[in-house]
Amino acid sequence: MRSLWFEHVAKTRKKLSTKKNPCSHREAMKKASETWEKVKKKHMRALNKKGTSEKKVKAAPLSTKPESTD
Repeated sequence: MRSLWFEHVAKTRKKLSTKKNPCSHREAMKKASETWEKVKKKHMRALNKKGTSEKKVKAAPLSTKPESTD
């Protein structure tokens, strides 16, 4: 989760910075904290969706037909 936070801060910093007025990392962290909850929920949903899809694949029944050994 920490790496996702710093990726979010980097994106926020890039959006706020200009050549004449660069944004510091600290300022970017302040602005990023305002939108982090929404982004965090989005990442959590994606992780949960990925986990449940893997469970479905593992829980899928194998074929019930016995193989013939002719």
